[in-house]
Amino acid sequence: MTESVLNIRALQRRFGSAHDVQVLADLNLDLAAGERVAVMGASGSGKTTLLHLAAGMDTPDAGEVLIGGRSLSGLVEPERTRFRARYIGLIFQDFNLIDSLTVRENIELPLWLNGLTAESARIESLAEELGITALLQRLPEKLSGGEKQRVAIARALVHRPALLLADEPTGSLDQTTAEGVLRLFDRVTRQHNVTLLMVTHNDEAAALCDRILHLRHGRLSES
Repeated sequence: MTESVLNIRALQRRFGSAHDVQVLADLNLDLAAGERVAVMGASGSGKTTLLHLAAGMDTPDAGEVLIGGRSLSGLVEPERTRFRARYIGLIFQDFNLIDSLTVRENIELPLWLNGLTAESARIESLAEELGITALLQRLPEKLSGGEKQRVAIARALVHRPALLLADEPTGSLDQTTAEGVLRLFDRVTRQHNVTLLMVTHNDEAAALCDRILHLRHGRLSES
């Protein structure tokens, strides 16, 4: 039986001053080890909210998120932060780089958090594949948007997470760089059996995945 990495059960999330705007409504999702799933949908449909809940960065109003069979609702801070740092790789639309750290230090951060600094050769390997070797000693303020995105991608992959959550990972990249990133995603997820949940508007990015789901009215449906 294929190992299950992510299980989402009856997830609900509401927003608004009166808690009257339902973004996710009894949403269910199961991802097996090594499976790649793309989620597409209109702006404001709740795609980013879904990723934040899957990462334990937001709390659902109802329902449950399990990663490797462990419920995130059963974890308290800082347990949840440590769990996320170990098992999840995150790629944000706004990069979330630490301005006071160099590119290399930003990428290395997950290795520090997990006691894997002896694996620092992974940084050079990823930097070369993403075309950012020459940027390793720069600070984020000296980078373009596309360069920041490539750094964020390297940081998300360097500790070889079980689950990679990507929010529009090619949105800030030119076509050539985006194609290279998608090839890297394809290789890394296959070689290391990484499970990928990716929010995207890019048809080519979605085509990388084993399944394409559409988020409408708070629920997921097959393409």
